Amino acid sequence: MENVLAVKTSLLGDIVSANGLITGREAEVMALIAAQGEFLPRPAAEDDPSYKQIIPYVSILRGDQVFATRRLSKGGESRLHGLVSLGVGGHINQSDEKDGDWLMNCLRREVEEEVDMTHFGTLTLRGLINDNGNDVGSVHLGFFFTLTTTGDVSVRETEKLEGGFLPLSSLAEAVPQMETWSQIIVPELTALWTAGKL
Repeated sequence: MENVLAVKTSLLGDIVSANGLITGREAEVMALIAAQGEFLPRPAAEDDPSYKQIIPYVSILRGDQVFATRRLSKGGESRLHGLVSLGVGGHINQSDEKDGDWLMNCLRREVEEEVDMTHFGTLTLRGLINDNGNDVGSVHLGFFFTLTTTGDVSVRETEKLEGGFLPLSSLAEAVPQMETWSQIIVPELTALWTAGKL
């Protein structure tokens, strides 16, 4: 059985009281997880909003484009099938703890499992993603990163995902087809692109 890293929702206090992208609290949450995080059986955690499972969520950017995937019916999270995602990520397992850098270990593992990339550029932590408005969001908390590339990117697990690059200029039109975490980060990605900060 898969055990995943989670922290009691009550310990997060006002950090998870609102939906959206939360900035400036990342170090605080990392310290809290390091001190109070627990590994729980995933099936039980998925139905228990008294805990937030911790997920690194990475948007891969190439110039004025972002890599997007659509979850197919054979993907692991049935509640997200058919929806477009602007992030690659997943649950933190006990094997990710090996040198104490659990977040980065999981992030690297998930990117390597889900996509084939020919060039890795700059990785930047942008904030936390929280969404209490649906069954998936109520039991997860995301660490949102951007990762730049100048090379090709393709989906590895083609039976679970399909993917390709979308222009950042057209993200607003695609929002209705996106999972909620992707909807939350669209304004940030658009603002960074408009300001030339990507």
